[in-house]
Amino acid sequence: MKKYLVMAAAALLIGSTANAQDVMKQQGGEKNIEFLFAPLGGSPIGINGIKYRTFSDATTAFRATVFLGFSSNKDVETIGFGDDAVELEDVMSEFNISIAPGIEKHFAGTDRLSPYYGAEALIGFTRMTERDQQGGGEFGQDDPVEFTTKDGSLTLGLNGICGVDYYFADNIYLGGELGFGLAFTTDFDTVQESDLDGSETVETPNGNSFSIGPNVVGQIRAGFLF
Repeated sequence: MKKYLVMAAAALLIGSTANAQDVMKQQGGEKNIEFLFAPLGGSPIGINGIKYRTFSDATTAFRATVFLGFSSNKDVETIGFGDDAVELEDVMSEFNISIAPGIEKHFAGTDRLSPYYGAEALIGFTRMTERDQQGGGEFGQDDPVEFTTKDGSLTLGLNGICGVDYYFADNIYLGGELGFGLAFTTDFDTVQESDLDGSETVETPNGNSFSIGPNVVGQIRAGFLF
């Protein structure tokens, strides 16, 4: 009798260990890094910010998506010939930063599937600057004239989300997400400056915009737990 009890206990232990190993998704305490993947697009791998999640338990995750971007483009045009040649520069730069903190609540799903819903806020800032040089002869002076234009925007939003993660290997998943939200954008005044006849500045006010509706992440989400 004791022999059969020992064998049954061993079988239960082995079975429970096997079941635990079959669970490939979060159990609580994990961290998560995620990127976007578009296998059929022109750019198979894209980064629309970096999303970080931390699971306080198996069903609750705190998340934050952060994007920081800067781009600059310079075109040079030469006018005139020989010693009279003058190089004119046209420089355009753009700076973007956004952060979207949020929370997710995951359902039980299966050992591999983790559906969830949640919400996130959005704060985004954009600043654009264009510096354009034009020939001074067009304005009756010898040196090139420089014009600078600055504008940008501030966006605040709130988004309800739902999605699913599918773990095809231990701690590695693919997923999708969609949401419904609202956003309010304030466009900064456009500031135009020139060094023609000294320093001259003109400010042009811009308006605001408000949007509400569904939004979808167009790429496949891919990430891993650690």
